Amino acid sequence: MKDHLQSQSDVSTFLRFALVGGAFSLGYAVVSAALINWTFINPFMISVGLFIMCIPLAFRAQQNFAFRATTLRRNAFWIYAATQVVSIAVVSAITTTFVTYDLIIDTVIMGVTVGLAAVASYLIGRLITFRPPA
Repeated sequence: MKDHLQSQSDVSTFLRFALVGGAFSLGYAVVSAALINWTFINPFMISVGLFIMCIPLAFRAQQNFAFRATTLRRNAFWIYAATQVVSIAVVSAITTTFVTYDLIIDTVIMGVTVGLAAVASYLIGRLITFRPPA
């Protein structure tokens, strides 16, 4: 019975994690598109700047809403930030390396890559970043 409750809790945590990640991804996409279209700021600078600004906000949202972590391990924020930076770097490297210029194939490549990165990010968050200190 305890395993069943734990697995239900894990599913709920993952769904909250996905909701936070999805909301931040959508917000990032909308705000960056707006700034790129309404300003003369370099799109790369907008992208990097918004990404950096989202990290602390997303960290707090994941901590409080998704993982409901009341006690954090030492350096939890830096572990989270590093996870996000590595994740975006790996996703960008893979998706640009294997681009085919076929909409369907590229969508599948992007979807699988982003999906695997999200699962890896969740596992790192669950097992390391937001796990209570021992």
